[in-house]
Amino acid sequence: MLSVNNLSLQFGKRVLFDEVNVKFVNGNCYGIIGANGAGKSTFLKILTGDQDPTTGRVELEPGKRMAFLKQNHFEFDKVQVLQTVIMGHKRLYEIMVE
Repeated sequence: MLSVNNLSLQFGKRVLFDEVNVKFVNGNCYGIIGANGAGKSTFLKILTGDQDPTTGRVELEPGKRMAFLKQNHFEFDKVQVLQTVIMGHKRLYEIMVE
């Protein structure tokens, strides 16, 4: 469904990821764990397209879509939960607002 191929990310001399290969398949639940500053949030930003990797690519299976919400906990304090979830699907949210 979603695959990461030869993904690397480097900031100057600091290497966060080096040739990561992983496939997220339908029906499984995944968790990303690691120490503070290890690059968990950065990896997720790469998956969503908010951050470009140094090398490699992320591929979403044709016909599939990805929805996500940004990490800012306080951004949605004044929004109903259902509305917040629908925000994860940009086009659906735009239709709801109309």
